Amino acid sequence: MKSMIKQSILKIVKRSTLVKNLAAFIANNSSQTDIKDTYRYLRERFIKNGQNNAIDKSLRENLVAKFEQIDQEIPIATTPTDGLFLAEMLFNLQVDGDIVECGCYAGGSSAKLSLVAKLLNRKLFVFDSFEGLPAVEQYYLKDQHLRRSDNWMTDWTKGRYAARIDEVHANIERYGDSSICSLTKGWFNETLTPDKLPDQIALAFTDVDLANSARDCFTAIWPILSDMGIYVTHDTAYIKVLQELYNPILWQKQGSSAL
Repeated sequence: MKSMIKQSILKIVKRSTLVKNLAAFIANNSSQTDIKDTYRYLRERFIKNGQNNAIDKSLRENLVAKFEQIDQEIPIATTPTDGLFLAEMLFNLQVDGDIVECGCYAGGSSAKLSLVAKLLNRKLFVFDSFEGLPAVEQYYLKDQHLRRSDNWMTDWTKGRYAARIDEVHANIERYGDSSICSLTKGWFNETLTPDKLPDQIALAFTDVDLANSARDCFTAIWPILSDMGIYVTHDTAYIKVLQELYNPILWQKQGSSAL
């Protein structure tokens, strides 16, 4: 397992100067005051990287402009940097399969991913309750964040990040490309089933906040991820999420061991 993931990461790094240069830049500019500078740097590199990619500079400039409009006009829980980084991963990913997103809030990240999916002739499968976070037992209401000064998140309460499915669809239709999207409503432990997931997954992006939801997404998606595909989670800055995803029993069920 370790060898497979290392090989996957190395192949992406070798194909993308953006990934390599961004890692070096972040390592040298890691304070919170550098967030805007990091985005400016990434934006420039993302466009320039079109010189050596089938998705050329013109296409990338157009994509960046659309991404920035989405960031301005749709409530979104991911950062501008997140969007460009996911796009670059997909542009350098040479495996079969479609894209899966779990947790879409108002559809900002979905709209971005749909634009990338269209360029790559892939489909996007979006899963969300469209009712916000579920009601959970007391244990999951708090989770310590590793990089924030306030440390404890106390508002993982029912209904947070709620957006109706028709609102999400309208946002994707207006700002992205709804023709290659499917939206599935429900809780992850009920909807992430073989009949609703694509046969092959090239990239999965999960942004689900709760540790039990992160576990449900992982256990459903990881076994059918394409060889050398990418699983991206937005939630591993939280201790309880890490505890769930590094649980040896979870990995034993996947036929492997935790990294």
